[in-house]
This record gives sequence, C-alpha cells and structure tokens, in this order.
Amino acid sequence: MGSPVIKNTLSGLKNTVLGVSNLIRRSTGETLKPRWVVFVVTERCNSRCTHCSIWKTGEVKQPLTAREIEDTFKDPLFSETSYIQVSGGEPTTRGDLDEVILAIHRAVPKATIQISTNALLPDRALKVVKKALQAGINLYIGISLDGLNEEHDKIRGIKGNFKKADYLLRELVKMKEAYSGKLTISTGIVISDLTLKSVEPVRRYAEELGIELTEAWYNVSSFYGNMGEHKFSSNLTRSIRSQPPSPIKDLWLKELKGESIKFPCFAMNTFCVLKANGDIVPCLNYYNESAGNVREQTPTEVWHCMQMKKIRNTVKDCRGCLNSWGAGWSFESGYYQKLLFYIKHPLTTLRLIQED
Repeated sequence: MGSPVIKNTLSGLKNTVLGVSNLIRRSTGETLKPRWVVFVVTERCNSRCTHCSIWKTGEVKQPLTAREIEDTFKDPLFSETSYIQVSGGEPTTRGDLDEVILAIHRAVPKATIQISTNALLPDRALKVVKKALQAGINLYIGISLDGLNEEHDKIRGIKGNFKKADYLLRELVKMKEAYSGKLTISTGIVISDLTLKSVEPVRRYAEELGIELTEAWYNVSSFYGNMGEHKFSSNLTRSIRSQPPSPIKDLWLKELKGESIKFPCFAMNTFCVLKANGDIVPCLNYYNESAGNVREQTPTEVWHCMQMKKIRNTVKDCRGCLNSWGAGWSFESGYYQKLLFYIKHPLTTLRLIQED
C-alpha cells in the first residue's frame, strides 16, 4: 500500500488543478453544473439524537415520487453529476427507497450513490443495498456511530441502536465480498463533547471490521434544528489542540470560536442540495434559501433563475464552514493548503509515511 501522504499529494495535485479550473471558469461568468448532489429524500427520522432536533420537525408532505425523481435527474443540469448522497432524516423510513435509488441510477447511471443511515431498520437497508448492487450501481453506504454499545444508544436516544448498527455493518462486510469493487462501507462519528471519549474505541472498531471511518466535527445548522446551541466545553477545544498537526486542525478551532474560515465555496455551482419537496438549496446552513422547485420549473431553469443568482451572492459572503455536506467538496479548490502543510511540517510528513 502506498503512503497516505503520497496518495493525498497526488490527489491534491489533481484536485487543485480541478479547483483552480473551476475558480477561473466561475470568475469568467460561466455557470457550472453540479458534480455532487445531496438528496434529502425525507426529513422523517426515527432516531432521537441529543445533538440533533430534526426528528421534531415532522415529515415533508408529498415528497418527490420515484417517477418525479427520475425525471428530475434526467434533466441536462445533472449530466455531469458523478456523486449523489441520499440522506435524510433517515432514508430507510421511506418504504420506496429501493425504487428511489433505482430511479436515480436510471437517470444518471454513471454516478456513485451514497446512502447514509442510522441502521435502525437494518433489514430494509440490506434489501435496498442488495437491489442496488444487483442493478450494477456503485454504492457507498455510511452508518453513523457515536460510540460503542450503550454510549451510542444513549446519544442516539434509542435502546439497541448499536446492536442493529453492528449487525448491519457485519452483514454489509459479507455482502461486499460478493460484489467486489461495487460496495464501499463506512462508519462515521460526529466529534463533540458527547463523543470525545468514544473516538478511539470507534477507530479500533472500524479497523477490526476493515471499513472506512470518517470523523466530522459537530455542525450547527438550521437543518438540524439546533441553531443557538453552539456551546462547547473547553475539553473539545483542548482535544483538538492536542491532535497532531493537520491541514484542517486550525480550521476546526476557528469554526468552534465562530471565526471566519472562508475559502472558495462552490455551493450552487458544483454542488447543491435537493430537498424532499423538490426545492433546490445551497447547503445545510442555507437550507431554507430555495432558488426554486423542480415541480414548478425544470432543474435547468432553477439553476439559471434570478433567485439563484441572489443565493450565489449570499454564498460568496458566507464566513465558511466545515460541514461535510458540500463544503468538504469545495476543498478541491483549496487542496494547495494540504500540499503546503506537508512542506511546512516535514517531521509530521515523515512520521505519516513511516506509519503506513
């Protein structure tokens, strides 16, 4: 296996070229098409997480049907889309999720589809995954973990949640062997005061199963219904400071302190969010800023309307965030920071190479 530093550097060079290209194209007035889409198929959630209040908001009335979803993604606007994250709420609470996934695939057959789930309906999730793989879909499935055993259940507000997540992950690992190259499995932990002590156990657990682990810092947004709850103990800040040098460490600290971490953001340019009701919005932080609805206009018409231009200007003035829904995809325009990091921290770079 090659060094992660070498891999990241090569990936960084590629993405820096792509990011700079997008910056130049955007600066000349060219309208870019979305390469990444977050599709919130439902806002219904069967978790009762202590750090999120979306489960209190209720279900969207008359969400897009599978037929409407297929017609939406067949629009020329999505001709360059390569990655679609199917999220919620909890996607598996939609009884027709398998049809939704197949509809997306028929419209954009080359796109990778990600399903994010809390694993509370593991058998339904397995059914959806199996159908998707049989259809030849490149599938990425992410399962949230905030700790092991009772720690996870306590944060998620549902007794037995970890047991179901563990079952689903192990079944998916077995399934992956039968569909080599088509299925990627990941678990993710949201790092906050509530989960600090669980980070290392979750890392070991993911390593034991041989699956990817994504780590994201707690994000405050109107989508989750937790605005105004941006309260962190000094333990979290100390924990971040104690981490080894990394390209993103300083940005984490700045965001926790409410400081600007602005970098070129491509919301409503190379990525967007499609809501269950058909609204197209930029991201979680501007979840209620709709440019238009695909039931009333074609996606292409929404993408070029006057309201969209106003929202793009709003995005330019945003102080920035580290939310993995979209903002992370904007890092392609700032990958040079990662490359410079390796140059500025040769000892850390050497250690990373030796550890691989």
